[in-house]
Amino acid sequence: MEDLYRGVMQSWLVLVGTIVAFAVIGFGVFLVYPQKYTAEAQHTVEPISVLSTGSSFNTVNMETEKVVATSTAVLERAVAELDDTSIEALRANTVIEVPRNSQVLIFQVTANTPKLAAERANALANAYGAQRTDNAKAVVEQTTTELGKSIAQLQAVVESQPIGSNERAATQLQLQGLLDQQARITATPFYSGMLVTPADPPQKSNRPSALVFIAAGLFLGILVGAIAALIVSRVRNGPGSSYKRSVADERAEGNDSEDPEAAESEAVESETVGTDDEVELDLDDSLLEPDDSHIEVSAPIVAPKRGHTTKSRS
Repeated sequence: MEDLYRGVMQSWLVLVGTIVAFAVIGFGVFLVYPQKYTAEAQHTVEPISVLSTGSSFNTVNMETEKVVATSTAVLERAVAELDDTSIEALRANTVIEVPRNSQVLIFQVTANTPKLAAERANALANAYGAQRTDNAKAVVEQTTTELGKSIAQLQAVVESQPIGSNERAATQLQLQGLLDQQARITATPFYSGMLVTPADPPQKSNRPSALVFIAAGLFLGILVGAIAALIVSRVRNGPGSSYKRSVADERAEGNDSEDPEAAESEAVESETVGTDDEVELDLDDSLLEPDDSHIEVSAPIVAPKRGHTTKSRS
């Protein structure tokens, strides 16, 4: 019973010790875990002005704009303002989110400090807006240039046609349509969007709380501790260990029950018997027969006859 109790206590000590050790390790990992901060900046995406006759973009393909937001052109513009990061690093630490049914881009930028995270998020959002504005201007300028070439060609055709002819009148109508389109494109302003929510330095880091690390350590400790306790129990209850413990218990019981005086008397008797039972050996180590010449022969014992008794007379 005592052996069983010791075995159970040993297994429990292994289990509890492992759990405590892993909990301490989890807290240590929490202390050395690097802290990261994520800042968010929100930028609206507005439709670009009229780009062709009779058509306009009233909606924006937000999936396309999401890709454009992390394009090399936008990142180069942002990195030029920051001067403390690279294009690859900024792209790797940036996540673009688009709320459902909205025309807003959310720039989430992660950095080692709150200030850097906010600065990079705002720089990237502003770079996106500036890049989109430049792209719209480039499209408008290209369209205006192409319309100018078409207008010049039609003007040349009109001058070559006879005055008052139907061909000249038809060509003048086409020319007038191109002139109206050019005027509308150049006169209509466009608005690509703006930074509606600048990023502020975040107050909390992305590192999980200490309870998360300690809980993970406890879970692993329970798992590993249970396995270790099972191994210890198997080793303790093995055939070899059981035999050794039984022999040790028997010896301990024998030592406890032995009487010192009896042991001393047994030792004296063993010495006496050893001296009386000494055996003489010849030169060739052969046994010598005992000499019977000096042994006195006692008188034979005679049994009394039946009916006769020896009584002492008074």
